Parts: sequence; C-alpha cells; structure tokens
Amino acid sequence: MSHTATLILTKGKIHTLDRENPQTEAVAIADGKILATGTHDRIMSYAAEGTQIVDLKGSTVIPGLNDSHLHLIRGGLNYNLELRWEGVP
Repeated sequence: MSHTATLILTKGKIHTLDRENPQTEAVAIADGKILATGTHDRIMSYAAEGTQIVDLKGSTVIPGLNDSHLHLIRGGLNYNLELRWEGVP
C-alpha cells in the first residue's frame, strides 16, 4: 500500500462517520481511497511531489455524499429553458 497521497484536503471540517472520531481537520487520499485522517501536520507527512493539496479554509467535507436526484422528464421537456447538460460529467 502506498503511503504517498495523490490528494490532501486540509484545514477543514471533515466528517469521518467514525463514532469514536467523528470529525478531523485533514485527510490524505491515494487512488480514490482514504489513506489517513488527522491533524494538518500528520496528514502533510503523506505529501510528495505532485500531491494536490486543497486548503478547505474551514469548509466542511462529507465523504461519499452524492446527490443523484434528477427530474429527467421535466428536464427533457424544458431542456432549452432551464439546465443545459452539455459538458457535465
């Protein structure tokens, strides 16, 4: 298992969904999987050349939260009047 993060989110409020440690300030991620959570200083030890580091500036992160809610019929009927979906991954 790699101990080098591809992405670090830091200086925020990160909900872990762990009852014993429900919130932390930083998370290290590699290949889409969480390596570690903890303090800014601890998590920065996972940084290497090429690691993307995001300063959350106090923002909240909730891992796994995904809003998959769509109104496809309404969207189709009003496609040109409301939301345009071209280029949206």
